[in-house]
Formats: sequence, structure tokens, C-alpha cells
Amino acid sequence: MRSLWPWQHHNPFVSVARRGMTLIEVMVTVAIVLLILSVGIPSIAGLMALQQRGAVYELATTFAYLRDEATLRNVTFRIAFNLDRSTFEVQAGSPDATIFASQQEREDWEDELEDRLSRFTERQISEGAADEMMDQTGRFQGLEDVTLDTKVELPGGSRFAWVWTPKHEEPVEPASIPPEDPEDDTIVYAHIFPNGQMEPVVVRIVDEDDPDEGWTVIVEPLTGRIHLEDSLVEPEDLFDWLPDDGPEMPQG
Repeated sequence: MRSLWPWQHHNPFVSVARRGMTLIEVMVTVAIVLLILSVGIPSIAGLMALQQRGAVYELATTFAYLRDEATLRNVTFRIAFNLDRSTFEVQAGSPDATIFASQQEREDWEDELEDRLSRFTERQISEGAADEMMDQTGRFQGLEDVTLDTKVELPGGSRFAWVWTPKHEEPVEPASIPPEDPEDDTIVYAHIFPNGQMEPVVVRIVDEDDPDEGWTVIVEPLTGRIHLEDSLVEPEDLFDWLPDDGPEMPQG
């Protein structure tokens, strides 16, 4: 039977719809997509830079906050930088917490402490026989404060290039491949003391894809003043005036 609507077989617009998009339409679509990408990529990069700057300011603010809180609470704070996981967290210890001049000194002391504690039975430790020894360790704990009890993770696309404190001759860098066991993570500690003084610290945060792009957080010794630099700063250029060894304490 002949169709009552013969124009359906001859209407050019119907045939175009069946063929799909024309070459010109495809080219226009591609051009629009490229235009959107050209505008969007810089925006994404700008957002990541803004997030990185925010993380740097948060770290600087944390140092300043702990400087005041250490005096008010009469405790020693430390910021634990996990270089392999790109995180940092605040921990608190006793006001007379043991602080070491070098990483090797700290490891030797911990080995000696472990040996001394191994001479106690679990029952003796639970009954408090080793409390005095445990108190002398000044072990650091996480905080119950809502604002301080969580790990702060650097925003995506950012990482720690290195962290330097006087306990390390050279800036400490993260492992090339994060270890499977968290116990093997690269950790660096920066301390804030009950009198409000702080040990010198330099933290370098960079872009994951461009290690030359980033920020340097500088904490001055004693005063605790904090500086932010958008360029690379070498610790030896900042603190070459510091003595290699601390002052000798009188023996009593």
C-alpha cells in the first residue's frame, strides 16, 4: 500500500538525522570540547595550587598555635611528619620529655630503654614497678582535642620534598617507594617546648609532578617565628650560625 505521507521518504532533514552527525558538526563539536579543556586545565591547576598554599598555611598556623598551647598546658608538643604518606599529626608529651641531639642518639637510647624494660615481667609493669622509667621516657601520645586528634593529609598533587631539623645533618627525604609496612615509614619530628621555644625546622612541600614548584616553611629557633617562602631555601644557609653541639650542662 502506498504511504499517505510520501514526504517522509524525501524530506532531507529526516535523511540527515538517520545518517548521524555531518563532518562539519563533528568538527564544531571537537572545537568546543578543545575550548572547554583549554579553559578548564588552567583552572584545575590553579585550584591545586590554591589547595597546596592552603596546606602550607595550615602547617604554619599549627606551629603558631602549638607555641602558645605548649606554654598554657605545660607540655612538650611535637609534629610528626610522615614523609612517605604525605601526612603530619600533633602529639603531646610530658614537659621533661627526652629530646635527642641526633637520630642515632635517639635510636641508641630506645634500644637501651627496651633492654631495661625487658627485665620486668608484664605483671610488674601492670602493677607500676616500671612507672618511673616509663615517665622518664616522656612518650608522646595523640591528643583528644577535636582540632588536633587527626592526621592532616597534604592535598592531592602535593608531597613533602624533605624536612630538616638539627637532629639531621641533611634534609630527610621520603622513600622513592612507600614501604608496605607503616612501621618502616620515614618519620621526622619537630618539637615545641613548654617555655614556648621551638627547635629550628624547615619543611619543603612541592608539586608531585614538578619538584621545583612549591613552598618552604621556616621555623626560627627560640623565637618560633614562622616564614613562608615560595622558593627553595637551603637549611645550611639559614642556620649555619647554630653550634654543632649544644652547651655542656654542669654535673651535679
